[in-house]
Amino acid sequence: MKWASWTDFVLGLWLIAAPFALGYAMVGHDRGEDVLFGIVIAGVALWRSLVSNDSAMAGVSWIVALAGLWVLIAPFALGYSSVGAAVTNDVIVGAAVFVLGIWQSLSHPHQPQPSHQSITHTP
Repeated sequence: MKWASWTDFVLGLWLIAAPFALGYAMVGHDRGEDVLFGIVIAGVALWRSLVSNDSAMAGVSWIVALAGLWVLIAPFALGYSSVGAAVTNDVIVGAAVFVLGIWQSLSHPHQPQPSHQSITHTP
């Protein structure tokens, strides 16, 4: 599942660059929202990618999922739904990050059960 964390990391980096790359940085859209949440998503996803124990980090994926949900609804909540490039980008990236975050949160790797050796008594 490391690929999902790395995908979120790349999507977070894209979210930071998108206002400038897509030209909506100065079109009445607060690019700070995309940059801030891009930093959060990329940072948490990178942290999760570098940790070797996936089960210990499962809860951290909820942060990524919630950040993705915010990015998804931000154009409508913050009132920049008329800026087409920003809306399209935020909805696609937000939905992808949200789905990957939820998926990672709910899919815990199989933890090996401790082996119980039965003790046999011989008379």
